[in-house]
Amino acid sequence: MLIVDAHLDLSMNALEWNRDLTQPVAAINAREAGLTDKPDRGLATVSLPALRQGNIGLVVATQIARYVAPNNPLPGWHSPAQAWAQTQGQLAWYQAMEAAGEMTQVRDRATLEQHLSRWADDTPRDRKPIGYILSLEGADSLITVDYLAQAYTSGLRQVV
Repeated sequence: MLIVDAHLDLSMNALEWNRDLTQPVAAINAREAGLTDKPDRGLATVSLPALRQGNIGLVVATQIARYVAPNNPLPGWHSPAQAWAQTQGQLAWYQAMEAAGEMTQVRDRATLEQHLSRWADDTPRDRKPIGYILSLEGADSLITVDYLAQAYTSGLRQVV
């Protein structure tokens, strides 16, 4: 049975935490041993091999970049343009994973059916790409409706 994870911050984990998600979780955590630059170093819980091992072949993969107003104590970017640039870096990471054969983007019913067929065939799971539906957590980076149109063209299918 194929399992779907409906919210997964893969690109943020890869880029902001500098984690190579093509490696097993144990290898990621071993590489972080002794690091203190971020809380919870050495406690990674997800990687692409771990998803495959758990038969999680489809994820709703997020882009996330919060804009914070002056005097707001939350972490985030100081302008919507910076937030947009961050989401584009995250998009580039997903595209790099596609180019490496690690992931495949699901944009419509046809690509969903193609991906589900691939996961139903006899190919070993460790050689199957993880399918992803691109989601944006928060609309802070969508400066105008034109940015939304551009994001849709790039595969964005959900804003939460």
